[in-house]
Amino acid sequence: MLGAMCRFAKLQFVGPCVLFVVTLTAECAAFALAAAPSSEALWYLNLQLFGLFQSTHYVLNAYVDIAYFQLLCIALPLFVVASYGLFRKRPLALAIASNLSCVYAAFLLYTAFTSSALSAASLDSVTVSTTPVFLTGFVLFGCSLLSLMVSHISYVGLLRRATHARQPSHVLGHPDARRGHPLLRGTD
Repeated sequence: MLGAMCRFAKLQFVGPCVLFVVTLTAECAAFALAAAPSSEALWYLNLQLFGLFQSTHYVLNAYVDIAYFQLLCIALPLFVVASYGLFRKRPLALAIASNLSCVYAAFLLYTAFTSSALSAASLDSVTVSTTPVFLTGFVLFGCSLLSLMVSHISYVGLLRRATHARQPSHVLGHPDARRGHPLLRGTD
């Protein structure tokens, strides 16, 4: 079990790690923009590159009004669980973190798509390029999807090996039946 986990553990860790780093960067950019609101580069980072975190903040803020909620309550716990699973060799913890990071990345994309559709419907004359926003979202989703797929493939392999190991060799009709059971070895 641990041998199979060691091969794919780093790939499972990619999704939660990238999600944490990008969320941390987005929160740092928002904090820097609050400190220096006249910086054009910070406005570009916040609106264009990390705009999907802003639209998700507006959606989540309707339910939970906690500062840095996406970082402290979503990305950081996923990263901690994934780190625990990687360093303590706990495949279930790593799989849970990779699956939930994919769910959160899909939620980020969903809120970015729906908020851009709403703004496009209400402001026809204003055109804003959202290519960097969706590029950031698809990179997050792609890394998280890779982690999700690797965790599922490794667990399916683990289940297949477990079911093959549980098949007793002393069952009659099995090719190794005569070699497996001491009473059947000498009866030819």
